[in-house]
Amino acid sequence: MAHYPLEALLRPPVEWSSSLAAASLAAIALRAPDLLLLTRPAAWGAAAVLSGLALVRFAQGWRVVRYQRGLRRHRPYRIPARALDPDPAGLFLGRGFRWTARHTQRLWDATRAANRRYVEPGGWAWRAAAVPPSGLPALHGVGLLEGETRVVLPWAERQGHMFYVGTTGVGKTRAAELAIAQDIRRGQPVICLDPKGDPDLFRRLHAEAAGAGRPFYFFHLGYPDHSARYNPIGRFARITEVATRIANQLPSHGNAEAFRQFAWLFTHVIASALHALGERPDYRKTLQHMTHIEPLLVRYFEGWLDRAGPADWRTRLALDDAGPRPAPPHHLKSRDPRAVRLVQFYKDHALYDPVADGLRRAFEYEKTFFDKISVAVQPLLEKLLAGRVGELINPDYGDLDDPRPILDWAGAIRQRAVVYCGFDALTDAEVAAAVSQGMLADLVAYAGELYKHGPGENLPVPEALPETCLHLDEVAELVRGPEIVQALNKGRGAGLRFSLYTQTLADLAAGLGRDRAGQVLGNVGNTLVMLRVADLATAELLTRRLGMVEVDWLMQLSGATDSSEPDSPVHFTSTTQDRVASQTTALLEPGDPMQLPRGHAFVLMGGGQLWKVQLPELAAPFRRLPADLEDIAGDMERRYRQAAGVALGPDDSTDRAALEAGAAAEASP
Repeated sequence: MAHYPLEALLRPPVEWSSSLAAASLAAIALRAPDLLLLTRPAAWGAAAVLSGLALVRFAQGWRVVRYQRGLRRHRPYRIPARALDPDPAGLFLGRGFRWTARHTQRLWDATRAANRRYVEPGGWAWRAAAVPPSGLPALHGVGLLEGETRVVLPWAERQGHMFYVGTTGVGKTRAAELAIAQDIRRGQPVICLDPKGDPDLFRRLHAEAAGAGRPFYFFHLGYPDHSARYNPIGRFARITEVATRIANQLPSHGNAEAFRQFAWLFTHVIASALHALGERPDYRKTLQHMTHIEPLLVRYFEGWLDRAGPADWRTRLALDDAGPRPAPPHHLKSRDPRAVRLVQFYKDHALYDPVADGLRRAFEYEKTFFDKISVAVQPLLEKLLAGRVGELINPDYGDLDDPRPILDWAGAIRQRAVVYCGFDALTDAEVAAAVSQGMLADLVAYAGELYKHGPGENLPVPEALPETCLHLDEVAELVRGPEIVQALNKGRGAGLRFSLYTQTLADLAAGLGRDRAGQVLGNVGNTLVMLRVADLATAELLTRRLGMVEVDWLMQLSGATDSSEPDSPVHFTSTTQDRVASQTTALLEPGDPMQLPRGHAFVLMGGGQLWKVQLPELAAPFRRLPADLEDIAGDMERRYRQAAGVALGPDDSTDRAALEAGAAAEASP
């Protein structure tokens, strides 16, 4: 168990008294050596020794003062854009230090009641500030004596995914910017899923993509006129994936599971028929044929019979129609007569085709029963098709006049593109979750293809598997099904590197369920970046994984004893003692992550190494967006920040003018 003794750092700088005395004697030795009964050479030597002693003692006193100032003050940390160039060692996280038992001892000393004056903000600079510093600066100040270093996550550790957690307004999105900029500069495909819409993050992605000469795709449910189009169920390795992606978004608890299974069956039948007819499945066609399956059945049966049925099937069917025919079953009397005759011909001649048989069974269900079963999926499809959103996620592949590109994960990854996906969750959270879940399921399917067959021959180096970096901001709002677990499980082998961002563990449990949330944490817990959190359970996600250490504390004892002898000249005796005691405590208490300043984090990586990190403020992108995209970014800034009720203060936001000036200097030759 690690142990560090007490350090005398929380006290006045008494070293300065001896420093002043030594400096005064050195001055006397130089100016009036006779007063010290010294010869001139001896006086010079004495002055040199005394000056050295004065400097040493001053430095020792300054160390104490500097430590105490670090306990109560924030230090700004800004870096230029060139500082984000890829580091061969790994992903740059910020500056900081390895947290050990020494820092636990210092923090424990500083936060004792008798020493609170050393950590509480004060001084004229603090009183003049418009907003007091946030959090407990001492959490970072305890490590300043040994100096800070660049904290880098090795690339091998990045393969195990990353998990960022922190409450609103403490720097999660800025941490995402830091990681995304480095991923883009490394030349990797980057996909960012942003449920609400952050204008600064959007600007950063576009600027970095432009600077690296990479394709940039913009998909956003709130801006359909400028967004790329995307079909979440249009690409698949097996046709069963289409039904699975739709059915996974339906409730699966209790009696709802039976409805979900029937919905999967009917959706699969429709998708299989469309695929066999050479058409790409989408939500619109699925809903259309689910409510009225006869036209699809007629088209498929006629096409299949032309290909694989009897050569004279049309003649036979006409003869059957001319002769006496039994009345159809009662539940089929209201159905399309052509569909009824085709199904009867199929059964009379003992024909078989798996797709045709599935259509037949769906057709022969009583209409009211079919409607009751399919009602589970119809509301979902109606949501996805309402308004302009339906245009985006049901693209017309034959419309060559539409300038909006169609997003395809295989093409984007092969181009090593940068993709920004916004889902306008503040406007309609249900549709945002449904589209993002379908998008993630599509990615999982493509990851499976990459894992089995590799990236294909269209890459510059066919045998190289690109590391695709996916950043999911507010992940609890994006995924509500099993797709995220599958993605994390198989993603490593397919080259997917996930970074998940959320506010609390409760968000994950509410969106995914407790068991599935535990699966997610088990897959991303290899590297944990914890900014300030607001609840105890989330803080314990970090602290429970740390060990125990011993801390020392100074115990003062005093007492007095009366004399029992009346004739003794000693009437009482008193004692005063200082004792050093020790006790076992956690390396980090749950309350510590709850007091982190904005832009600060604890990082657990490398199999249990704990680092205290300060995230840098990035220079504003100096590459301007195109006019149409800048209008979108401005509209995001007005609508989303106002809707979220964000009030930025001097400690929350970046000094935009200073950063833009730095960016301009960076851009100038």
